[in-house]
Amino acid sequence: MTRRLLIAASPGEFWAAVAEQDELIGLRLIRTFGMARRGDVYLGRVVDLRPELPAALIEIGLDRPAFLSGEDMAPNPRLREGEIVTVLVAKEARADKAAGVTMKLNLPEARLTAVQRAATMAEAPALLDARETPLTAIIRSFADPALDEIVLDDGATFAAARVSLPRERKDLAVTLHREAMPLFEAYGIAASVEAALSPRVPLARGGAITIEATAAATLIDVDSGPAGAVATNLAATREIARQIRLRDLAGPIVIDFVGATSRGDKARVAAALAEALDGDARLLGWTKLGHFELVRKRRHASLQELLYEYVPGGSPVKTSVTVALEALRALRGESRRMPGKKFALRVHPEIAACLDRGARAARRELEEQLGSAVKVIVEQRARDSYDVVPI
Repeated sequence: MTRRLLIAASPGEFWAAVAEQDELIGLRLIRTFGMARRGDVYLGRVVDLRPELPAALIEIGLDRPAFLSGEDMAPNPRLREGEIVTVLVAKEARADKAAGVTMKLNLPEARLTAVQRAATMAEAPALLDARETPLTAIIRSFADPALDEIVLDDGATFAAARVSLPRERKDLAVTLHREAMPLFEAYGIAASVEAALSPRVPLARGGAITIEATAAATLIDVDSGPAGAVATNLAATREIARQIRLRDLAGPIVIDFVGATSRGDKARVAAALAEALDGDARLLGWTKLGHFELVRKRRHASLQELLYEYVPGGSPVKTSVTVALEALRALRGESRRMPGKKFALRVHPEIAACLDRGARAARRELEEQLGSAVKVIVEQRARDSYDVVPI
């Protein structure tokens, strides 16, 4: 079967999916702005000292300062507030934690020299050196020997992808998707991508799994179907493993299976889950309350962390950046569908503010593509709603 990496480019982000025929087997979202990626080097400014930890907060130009622990400071550090330092991103930010940085620049000599030269000419905060672009990060992640083709829906991204292939995969086919139908729809995976963004996923033979990510852990509940508890649980293990990978779930994961009470049933379910995960997580086993626990290593930000934020006492809601990028993507779609016509966005005040600040880089990117400014009309409406209107 043909395995393809599908890359859909839109203002401010890339959506990447790996499809084998019409089955979605890999998914990742990468934002092209406002994120500190592991291996990036910044010129930062000390904005707060925490001697009780010990640690320091370093302003690097993103939404929140990076965290510099005492052990990651240079030998014999004597940092002061306002001091300018060069730091390397060691851990990417997550929903509840800032990016972790170090002053120990373990870089190849040529790259280190380039960073030191850039630091003399930059003004903090500033990105001095990026380990890789968002596009190369996607290709590196998915360009394994089983991949047959990369398909992209944007001309500029297509050209960049052809020169970004790993040396060992220079023979990989790279194709530009030219059809009017959106890329994921054309390859029959749009519904699967939508399911990976939904809290509830139906099982093929009845029943469903509900996934709730919290700040402390991810909770997965299995709802019974007509096939009975054991059959539903065994079917659920395969979908649970698939959704864990698609959503990049990490940290503690607790699964509430349907009525697995006997020792034999529990053993069958645990074995099926181990087979489905295939070493991708550490299985901790059954708890006294009858739940199954496992832990998965964090690789990068999950879909939940990128798209949603937690509201005290409520369910996760889309971040302002998520809504702003959705609106820009919709405007671009209308502009492509009706070339020559101009459109504006009607959005909530908070989203308008985000388009002026947090998502400003994405807005500028779209304006460069369109050759004109993106007009934003502010109105009181649901925060996560927007309209694309002709002007």
